[in-house]
Parts: sequence; C-alpha cells; structure tokens
Amino acid sequence: MASSSGQPTALRVGRTFQEFPRLTIWAWESPEDLRALDPQRYAVAYLDQTILVSREISVMPRRQRLLVAPGSKVMAVVRIEMTGDRSALDTPNLSSSIAAVIERSAQRSGVSALQIDFDATKSQRSFYIALLGEIRHRIPNAMPLSITALASWCSGDDWISSLPVDEAVPMFFRMGQEGRPSNSPGWSYPIREPLCESSAGVSTDEPWPALRSDQRVYVFQPRAWNPIALGNVDLMVAR
Repeated sequence: MASSSGQPTALRVGRTFQEFPRLTIWAWESPEDLRALDPQRYAVAYLDQTILVSREISVMPRRQRLLVAPGSKVMAVVRIEMTGDRSALDTPNLSSSIAAVIERSAQRSGVSALQIDFDATKSQRSFYIALLGEIRHRIPNAMPLSITALASWCSGDDWISSLPVDEAVPMFFRMGQEGRPSNSPGWSYPIREPLCESSAGVSTDEPWPALRSDQRVYVFQPRAWNPIALGNVDLMVAR
C-alpha cells in the first residue's frame, strides 16, 4: 500500500485504545506524582524524550520524576523538533536513525502505547510519512501508535489519511493561525478525517470544544498537575 507521496504505509490491523480509559493526562516536562489518579478512569501519556533534528540528532531524555498508580495505562510520548535547515531532511538514513531512537520509548517497562508529537510543515511531510512507517515496523505489532495533529490536518488537509497510525489527536489549544472559533466553552470545529474522530486534545487553561461521550480526551496542563487542576478536569468532562 502506498500513500499519495509514494511512500509505503502499513495496513492497520485493528489496534485500538479500547483498553485505555476515556481520559488521558498529558504529563510534560515537570515532576509529576499522579498516583492518586484512578487507573480505571485515567491513563497517563508522559513526555519520554525530545529529539532535536538538524544535521545531527540530539536527544533530550525526560529529566523529571514521574509516579503513576499501579495498573495505570501508560503511553510514552516522543516530541520531535526540527531546525529551519531544510537540508537536514537530506541526511542519509535520517528516518531510520530517528526511528531507532524512538523505539527505545516503546520498550520502556509498563508502556502500552506510543505517541509522536511533531508539527510537520509541508516540506517535512514526506520525511514524517517515512518515519512513521519505520516506527510502525519497529514497535510491537499490537502496540497502538498515536500522533498529535494540527486541527487543520483533520478538517480540510487530507495528507494524514494513509498514515500507518491508529489515531490522530487534534490539538484544540494553542491553535495559532488556525484560530479557535470561540472563546466560550462548547465551540465546534469541522473534523473530516476519520483518524481524528475518536479523540481530542484540550488544555486546562483554554476553553474546551464540545466533546462527544465516545471521544477519548487528552488533557494538557501548562504546569505540573495538582489536585485542583485534576478536579477541574472531572468538572469539565462532566458538563
């Protein structure tokens, strides 16, 4: 099977997040103690490493403590940041080299799924398609593979439709030029890409869009999580 860019893609084989709770807490680069979370209600997606790509690959592993309750579903997140040097994409075996680094995150003890966070520009899309194909080949076949997605990728830009991933999480915060349609909670945004329909990414410090009861919700907190912020998540989801 090939994508519109000519890059081979893997067939999806029914991997799902059915065993994951509806709510997932994003734990970014802050010390986090999330042992109070009910593992039946919350999963944890934590930043495991950040990969900086230029002519060379630099890796920044997580430096902060992360504590989760026994039995929690845990997703390792890998953030990719690329310099403005377009020539970096011409580095031989670049996608294979980065995939080998990312594979380590999937191999962490207790990790059940993998998520890639990369705001790929149009000129970086062919590279990203190849990278995701490499990652899918390297990680266990039964392990769900997720990506974060700019909201525009999910509304009218169909380039992600053939990616070898199991979900694309539209980021409904820090939307930049895409612009949030409203400053009031419950706003809507047109989603046309099936990969983006099952989940949504929101933040505690911005109004949430309308959410369906069957959507999985990823929640970002700009600072370390605390009981008040977690309690607010419960309130927002209950609305």
